[in-house]
Amino acid sequence: MAGDIKDVSEELFLDLLRKEKRFIVLEFWSPGCSVCKEVEPEVVKAQKELGPDTLFMRINTDHNTQLASRYQITGTPTFVYFCKGERIGGAVGYVNATVLRNTVKDLIRHSASCPGKRVSYEMDGYG
Repeated sequence: MAGDIKDVSEELFLDLLRKEKRFIVLEFWSPGCSVCKEVEPEVVKAQKELGPDTLFMRINTDHNTQLASRYQITGTPTFVYFCKGERIGGAVGYVNATVLRNTVKDLIRHSASCPGKRVSYEMDGYG
């Protein structure tokens, strides 16, 4: 994937989940998923807009079936959101950059498990 989005293994993800203090966006994807390919530029755009305070990663469900099963992934793409190691939300299917960015900002603002640092929030809707 373009940008700095890491394609990680289950072991690396679980290690980062324990250590990482930033908000994590984890995308479960599969090579044969046409929607995964369509959503890729939107995820890269959201990553750039959110900056270094948010860590984006992706997991290939074909190679990491146990992790996909653990998070009850039934389709791709599926996005799972984490703050301080705690799963706090998710989305299934195509998501545009605006929706992804605003969802992350809302979760950071409103989740008790998220870091104390709050990101600025602009009212530009979810369209």
